[in-house]
Amino acid sequence: MLRGTGALGLAGIAGLAACGRPVDDSTELPQVSGDYDGPPITLQFWNGLTGGDGPVMRTLLQEFTAAHPAIRIEMYAIPWGNFYQKFPAAVVSGLAPDFGLMHNFQVATNAARRVIVPLDPLVDALGLQESDYLPVVWGSGLFQGQRWSLPLDMWPDSLFYNRRVLEQAGLDPDAPPTNRAEYEHALEELRRRDIQGHWLPAIDPQGVGRGFDSLLWQMGGELYDAEGGRALFGEDAGIRALEWQHSLIANGWSPSDVSGSDANVAFKNDQNAFLWGGPGALINDLAKVEDLDWDVAPLPQIGPHRAAFSGSHQFVLMRQREFDPDRVTAVVTFLRWIMANSIGWAKAGPVPARLPILQQPEFAELTAQSHVAEGVEHIRFYPLVPGIAEVQTTILYPAIGDALLGQIAPADALARATEQASFLLEENLTKYREAR
Repeated sequence: MLRGTGALGLAGIAGLAACGRPVDDSTELPQVSGDYDGPPITLQFWNGLTGGDGPVMRTLLQEFTAAHPAIRIEMYAIPWGNFYQKFPAAVVSGLAPDFGLMHNFQVATNAARRVIVPLDPLVDALGLQESDYLPVVWGSGLFQGQRWSLPLDMWPDSLFYNRRVLEQAGLDPDAPPTNRAEYEHALEELRRRDIQGHWLPAIDPQGVGRGFDSLLWQMGGELYDAEGGRALFGEDAGIRALEWQHSLIANGWSPSDVSGSDANVAFKNDQNAFLWGGPGALINDLAKVEDLDWDVAPLPQIGPHRAAFSGSHQFVLMRQREFDPDRVTAVVTFLRWIMANSIGWAKAGPVPARLPILQQPEFAELTAQSHVAEGVEHIRFYPLVPGIAEVQTTILYPAIGDALLGQIAPADALARATEQASFLLEENLTKYREAR
């Protein structure tokens, strides 16, 4: 119960602005058409791109300004945790940046708090077409019948594999496992050679939790009900997913108490064969290691269905006390440009959200990203529920870690987390409903 109390506290902090309407949300976006052609203007762009993806975005901003000299964009990269605290405060104080980039699972929360604005008046000017996106990606920016964000990319959890380790174990390095039987066979062959092939990050709730999400969906389960008021992950599908994760340790295929960084280092040192993770961070990280022989493929199908957790970076417009038509036009000019040129963003690791970009010859030259893209039709996102990220990270994921560390049985861990999460979900429904 202490964990549940802590989760409620964190969620309460994250939702302070939801307790009322801190800004006037009656202001409307101006009509925009065509590119910006006014005097020099400087926009503020906030995001959490503090890793290797930051320099890639800054390069794209320079390329944009070279093509549109009148528009200068000042980018402020803030650690994600601080970003989600600072930008709502900036909106309330009237000092909001013009636009930002956030995770898809934070869009509904900030839409309910009214610190970002619906983009529906700009859909035509942005050139948005539903046919350019996978249905799950197109729908990821929709909340309560309005569009609140513009998807830039998708980063599905994928199977990164060490080709040299597989070959040393007598396995085909050009044929990574695609299903449960093949995956477990590979792990057993590795174990027979004293190699624990899949280091499950049991003490890293974030890393192991997203693997659970993928497995839950593969088993045919759902995280929450349609309204987002009740947790469902403790049902049979969730129990089978967590028990399979636990079997990796029980069968000696994984150490019992490693972190995500432990698994990453072991992979780089040819000590394990497989990593499950997102391409945004891993592709660039692994590419920096000299002589590391690796590749990536879609996650193996462990359950009856194909599925993989995915996140997405999404552009949003911050609410202003009054919208300047010139500034909005300049933002739209940039967003339209970067969506057309998001092949440049793929160099940071993610897969571009717009499907036509994936057909470009330049994308095929990005070997790892193109291999990740082979599985995007099976990606799943968190439901569009305000406060969902706090429920996942402060209640569900720690419970998964407890079970994998042997502190509690999988079914009991999920039952406890279901009760705590459902209480918080009901509280969030009330809180964010009042905010609207």
